[in-house]
Amino acid sequence: MSDTIVVLVNGEVLAGGYESSINDQKSRADDLARELLPILASNLNIAIMHGNKPQVGYVLFRSELASHVLHPIPLDVCGADTQGATGYMLCQSFLNELKRSKTQRYVMSVITQTLVNSDSKFFVEFNKQIGPWLDQERAKQRSQVFGWQIVEEPGYGFRRVVSSPPPIEIIEMEGIKQLVESGMIVITAGGGGIPVCINNNGIIEGVEAVVDTDHVACLLARELNARIMLMIVENDVKFIHSGLGTEVFHELTLDELNRTIKESTIYSDMVRRKFQSAYEYLNSGGEQVVITTLDNLSSTLEKKSGLWISVKNSTSDLNKLIQF
Repeated sequence: MSDTIVVLVNGEVLAGGYESSINDQKSRADDLARELLPILASNLNIAIMHGNKPQVGYVLFRSELASHVLHPIPLDVCGADTQGATGYMLCQSFLNELKRSKTQRYVMSVITQTLVNSDSKFFVEFNKQIGPWLDQERAKQRSQVFGWQIVEEPGYGFRRVVSSPPPIEIIEMEGIKQLVESGMIVITAGGGGIPVCINNNGIIEGVEAVVDTDHVACLLARELNARIMLMIVENDVKFIHSGLGTEVFHELTLDELNRTIKESTIYSDMVRRKFQSAYEYLNSGGEQVVITTLDNLSSTLEKKSGLWISVKNSTSDLNKLIQF
């Protein structure tokens, strides 16, 4: 049986800037496909996840601007919209790159629901950033006009925050398993999946929230018995500020990662979430986590850059499992 890898791509990798257009996102999807080819064309079983914070923000903003003539779009439907659109772009880019390399492998995007904890306390706490970064003037305007909850991350700007209840289960998991084990490259659980709960009548229904993609990536990896997780982030700045840049090769043990998490030198929520998810995944059966940027991905796959975190006596190494 082939080893399995879960690849998590931050939404900002595809749509980082405030003015990022659909063509920009398609172009970035093409870049991602080209850099991921050694993995896509390998014998690995592959599941691809993508974030959707900027994309959901764009959908919501368009909805707010058109609110005088059209119905509002709830967050669960925003999640479905962005899963479909981003999954389409990635699927097309991957297929085209595989065709160019004369590699016969199939790709499928699966719209995915994620069961979240329905405890009301998780729906009154606004802790998940979505949408593009805003300057102070735009943030104040959105807060006043649309009633958004806004937070500032010093050095980066302002962003909208919404509730993010803990994920419990991926509803479509059994089908995803079958597809991945068949050799299909599966794009799934985009944005962490569409947040759903089970109501008092036992019926699944969408909820007004978003799901943390890093936590869902751990869920997905455990269910697939994935030995390797690759995390692709938008840039290296926040990791450099935390003392562990990805532009050069860094190798960490699980104990070293744990010490890094416990130290108070991580100032970025994104970096902290990545490290905590990596630690959780490696403690639950995973063998290796690799963190890098899209710009450094090719050199990382050659083991010349990136953060490489492995458990003791790991038998899996991403560099040895792919083809160039």
